[in-house]
Amino acid sequence: MSLCYCNASFVPIESAVLPVSDLAFQRGIAVFDTVRTYSGRPFALSRHLERLAFSAALTHIALPLPLDEIGDIIREGVSRFSEDSLAKVFITGGDVERDGTFPFSRLLILFTPLSPVPEEVYTKGVALSLLPEERHFHPVKSINYMLPFSSRCAGTFEPLYCPGGEITESATSSFFAVRDGILVTAPDSRVLRGITREIIIEIARENELPVELRCPTLEEISSFSEAFVTGSVKEVAPVVKIGALTVGRGSPGPVTLRLLDLFRKTVRNTL
Repeated sequence: MSLCYCNASFVPIESAVLPVSDLAFQRGIAVFDTVRTYSGRPFALSRHLERLAFSAALTHIALPLPLDEIGDIIREGVSRFSEDSLAKVFITGGDVERDGTFPFSRLLILFTPLSPVPEEVYTKGVALSLLPEERHFHPVKSINYMLPFSSRCAGTFEPLYCPGGEITESATSSFFAVRDGILVTAPDSRVLRGITREIIIEIARENELPVELRCPTLEEISSFSEAFVTGSVKEVAPVVKIGALTVGRGSPGPVTLRLLDLFRKTVRNTL
């Protein structure tokens, strides 16, 4: 089962309609966020809504509803599933641009069953290709994924942004390296805010695992003992190859697997 909240009501996803006049279609003007559930309950909902509002504010797209009302709609939508689900919340630019602002936005929320990540992602790890670019407008979670999606190499999980040789993040994930027993990840000012990333940093510090906020470099890959990417659906996914280089021993490492276990326990304990 899939459904969509559209025009103030829940409808089958195939019945949802976005006018071709909407600037999301015309010019790619829209922001979004993705909320998953555990045991039927939304994960880190308030943080996701904060990020959605921040993205809308930076792009001058008016919020179509107060955040608490959007949160209520998400809770109602996921409650209609007997299994864990995914809510993709879109705020589009609507039909009107007024001096660089978009005052008449539209709200669409797509609800689908949660597709589990293949277990081999955690047992074997994934490979990332290289994209020597900065994420466009990285503070904003916009719908524009043209560059990374069209740059993905066959046999890889997704591209890794590495402008000027500095590693920032990957196409749909936050990136971490493990070097000399220290977690290294780009500073907040260089990347999209990652909700799972924030929680992983909190967990690491609580468990006395040092975290260094700086951009690791391509030149350092050979010195990484481990690497991983994080996101709401993938949680903590080991990275075993970056470009042509093998990370560590080429298999998921102990720090990555420990953080994955701690993350899952943290989630369960907060439901």
